[in-house]
Amino acid sequence: MTETKDRKTERRKKRAPRKATPKYLENAALYYLSRYATSAENLRRVMMLKVMRSARHHGTDPEDGRALIEAMIGRFLGSGLLDDGAYARTRADSLHRRGNSASVIRGKLKQKGVGDDIITVALDARGEET
Repeated sequence: MTETKDRKTERRKKRAPRKATPKYLENAALYYLSRYATSAENLRRVMMLKVMRSARHHGTDPEDGRALIEAMIGRFLGSGLLDDGAYARTRADSLHRRGNSASVIRGKLKQKGVGDDIITVALDARGEET
């Protein structure tokens, strides 16, 4: 009986975070983008959480990871893989269909790190009061 209990405990142990290498961060970001529509700022937050966990565990400098993330996000924005305007319009449409008001939509987009000017354009495209 203790053998079974020990195996369950082993399965529950958390794995160590992977080291935040450029290849790992890029693959993680691409995987995240394949699953979720997001803003550049939200992707930055998600990736920095990975960098911070890695830095705590492996003793690396989080600023190195931050520089890698900034360069990666710049490339993604330049290539059109990340587009805050398109994200804001799509998210505003979705939230509007669910019956959310313009102020709620504005708040939710701000939480995801979308800029005020982009939010205003997205709400204007919907014909919402800003």
